[in-house]
Amino acid sequence: MNGRTVIYAGNFELPDKNAAAHRVVNNGKLFRQLGYETVFLGVCRGERYFDGIVRREYGAGFDMYEQSYPFSSKQWAKQIFDIKNLKTLVEKYPGTAAVILYNTQYATLLAAGKAFSGSGIRILYDCTEWNGYTEGALIKKLVKKADSKLIEAFLPRPADGLIVVSGRMRARYGNKKPLLLLPPLVDTQDPIWRQPAAAHSCYTFCYAGDPSNKDRLDLLIRAFSRLPAGTAALRIVGLSADAYRTEDGSACPAALPDSVQFAGRLSHEDTVKEILSCDCFVFLREPSRRNSAGFPTKFAEAYTCGVPIITTAVSDLPLYADEACVVLPDASEENVLRAMEKMIACGSGPRRVKDTFDYRSHVDACGRWLERISCTTD
Repeated sequence: MNGRTVIYAGNFELPDKNAAAHRVVNNGKLFRQLGYETVFLGVCRGERYFDGIVRREYGAGFDMYEQSYPFSSKQWAKQIFDIKNLKTLVEKYPGTAAVILYNTQYATLLAAGKAFSGSGIRILYDCTEWNGYTEGALIKKLVKKADSKLIEAFLPRPADGLIVVSGRMRARYGNKKPLLLLPPLVDTQDPIWRQPAAAHSCYTFCYAGDPSNKDRLDLLIRAFSRLPAGTAALRIVGLSADAYRTEDGSACPAALPDSVQFAGRLSHEDTVKEILSCDCFVFLREPSRRNSAGFPTKFAEAYTCGVPIITTAVSDLPLYADEACVVLPDASEENVLRAMEKMIACGSGPRRVKDTFDYRSHVDACGRWLERISCTTD
């Protein structure tokens, strides 16, 4: 590819406010290893709607820009079809070799292809979900659902290359365009993976994430509540007890045991520290189109920490599971309870940071992918 700059654009909140930001920033480190500098265009939710782009100094080692997150259906529709902010950024970096769109709408992909046609700039797409759900007005929900179907059915056509997060996506898109399978990546040289772990007085399970639409936190709590009192503790990171009762009160046990501890929302660094400090990380997902096509970031992070994991057989997780993982065939309360009892009986063992999901482990595959893009589109 001509040029040495890659522009990564999408609805991620820089520098590390959500899993999407963790993914694209670590992918940016991967591209840097191959001689490409990555510039990011994310979204800002903390300010009222503004036009254009704003440069942010986050101290993350990359040039980072933001555009306002759309707060109305009109703003949302405008951002889908109008890519003037992306074109502005390309003009700022005349050495742009490629634009990578992260989970953007199909119409945005088409607009980018049209805008940069004949420029030599490659249009790439990073797909991590087939999700037709969104909040807001009915028209927005209908458009999102239709867009999800378009992405699943027709994605390879407008793009010069694809990054996908799971084997199911790779099988769906095949070899129609140069394709790179990248699970969620981490940087094992980051000090957060070597934080001192906090001590607990008893065996401690940990859940971290956002249970809405994905994780069966209700089932996890019910199974844990059946353990004999004093056997273990369950730390829940990502929401408060009040938020859980409000969101899922119908599935909540009448009285939560004191050993269920809600830590609320934490920073990414503090969340990793919670995972490092626990004896076993647990999250449960049921098979669905969305869950099978995606890949849980928290699995990659817990696995990197070397923490034993209890989870369910969704996406590619069985391919990565080792002797420290229990991958259940389905998310039943009995299966979860038996797995927790097994983990408690095994006790705590030695830990080591694993490099399976470290971005450096994927340099060769990414380099071959970039070569294919150059060969097939020059």
